[in-house]
Amino acid sequence: MLATLERVATPPTAPYHEWRALDAIAAELARLGLAPQRDAYGQLTVRVTRGAPKRALAFVAHTDHPGFELIEVAGTRGIARFRGGIEPAYFRRPFPVIVHRDGVAEGHRAMASGYVHDPVLPDWSAGRCEIQAQRPLAVGDWAVLDLPVFVRHGDELHLRSADDLAGCALILSTLQALAAEARPFDVHAVFTRAEEPGLFGARLIAESGGIPPDAYVVSVEASNSRYAPAGAGIVVRAGDYHNTFSNDAERFLRVAQEQLAEQGVPTQRRLLPGGTCEASAFVRLGWMATGIALPNTGYHNAGEGDALVPEMIRIEDLLSGIALSAEAAVAAGADAEESWWPDVRIVPEEIRARLARSASVHGKDASAS
Repeated sequence: MLATLERVATPPTAPYHEWRALDAIAAELARLGLAPQRDAYGQLTVRVTRGAPKRALAFVAHTDHPGFELIEVAGTRGIARFRGGIEPAYFRRPFPVIVHRDGVAEGHRAMASGYVHDPVLPDWSAGRCEIQAQRPLAVGDWAVLDLPVFVRHGDELHLRSADDLAGCALILSTLQALAAEARPFDVHAVFTRAEEPGLFGARLIAESGGIPPDAYVVSVEASNSRYAPAGAGIVVRAGDYHNTFSNDAERFLRVAQEQLAEQGVPTQRRLLPGGTCEASAFVRLGWMATGIALPNTGYHNAGEGDALVPEMIRIEDLLSGIALSAEAAVAAGADAEESWWPDVRIVPEEIRARLARSASVHGKDASAS
């Protein structure tokens, strides 16, 4: 699991420049003997199925992370737009970046400064800054924060781009876990682009029918631990800043939670009001969708005291997420119901009769008055 995560999370990525992350994911799928399809926009999908499942789940994660894109250049100086969301306070002081160019293997270090909060739509960009490099820049170059890429401290994993390359790795490890599963399941794994500037990849997947319309979508994220503590297990996400998600799609996650609770594997269930995830795009477009999230400390590289830091997730939360996803796939395959309140459709006859008697007496009293 850790080797998969390191290989997937190491490549630099930014909105519209996800190719290295996508190639790393494709290589991991090849390790599993799977051949993904690429859509017209470069996004990856793969399907794994066994037996005669009744329901399908589509696990969706995005391959971009907030970053900078050069829009004007003059020699070694340039103006870059920040693609993503972060408070301007984190860019008050000059900060180091690594500049990349699509098709060129190595990046080079530079300094960014003079950040101006200047939001633009519809291609969401929070602001712009100046980049000063030692090599000539070109329009279309892109930059990531110069932060540690992958460091383990005990059960803590510090990543430059946990959001959402850790979510991608979680899906890959779930596919690996299901390789030995004999019970029926039907899983689609979907790796999207350009989530940070507007959930564009998910919207294009929905538009093109990249996954079956009757599949239940599970958005896999690494979301702000401000709303759910790290180390307490994967979060079943009931909603985000804009939307509550589909109860029926969440049912299979709740069944999985019950199974894991019996084995002592912790999970959480929360409404995470910070940010908007891909489940919202699918819900708004008429899909049954829900979400899970890895608690992410330092979300979008925002640390204490306005410091830019790696994002941190915990190993136990990642393991919990893999187990939950695999169990949910099996639960969907069986179209399973949670055991809580199994007799909700049956009202005991004595209760039915009591309510009817009291209504009859009250009705007579009301008529007399």
